[in-house]
Amino acid sequence: MEFKKPEKRFKSDKLRFKFINKFLKGKEILDVGSKEGYVHGLLVKANPDKKNYSTDFSNSDYNLDLNKPWKIKKKFDTIIAAEIIEHINNPSFLIEQCKKHLKEKGILILTTPNAAGIQYIRNPAWCVFDKYGHNQAFTMPMLEKLLKQKNFRILHKEYINAFWRNNPLQIIPLLFKRLRTDLLIVSQL
Repeated sequence: MEFKKPEKRFKSDKLRFKFINKFLKGKEILDVGSKEGYVHGLLVKANPDKKNYSTDFSNSDYNLDLNKPWKIKKKFDTIIAAEIIEHINNPSFLIEQCKKHLKEKGILILTTPNAAGIQYIRNPAWCVFDKYGHNQAFTMPMLEKLLKQKNFRILHKEYINAFWRNNPLQIIPLLFKRLRTDLLIVSQL
């Protein structure tokens, strides 16, 4: 399976991949919302011993509307929802669907823009109801609460700089981690 590299997002997707790849568990991985397929392609290449399933691009394993119940009759060891929860109409529903399709002790890996990040301080309307289809914005405590309500246990949480890397203001999040552009949270059933 060959994946086209999206030039504008190459660096940020490669960085997200490095964070996500560290937390994969088990042999069967579902990558939801893997639209361009680049992060998914890196995961497949780095993990030839795993069966990586995908959604949301032309040659994906499952064609899902993530706002509706998933028509998958399979459970996975790890589900990756990278840069997708902010696009969903009902984030709680997405978490519920992930929970339904995870094996016992399965891992859910989420990344999303940080609503308390420097990009929002600079432009409070950034990334909410924008041209990229973002409907939500999250802080780390918001994601933690959402996951805990669905009985997930938080294994790891981290503020990461996954985009907006060539901006002079980027020095600020290097000093103050909570102002970094993205959130990574790893949880387990």
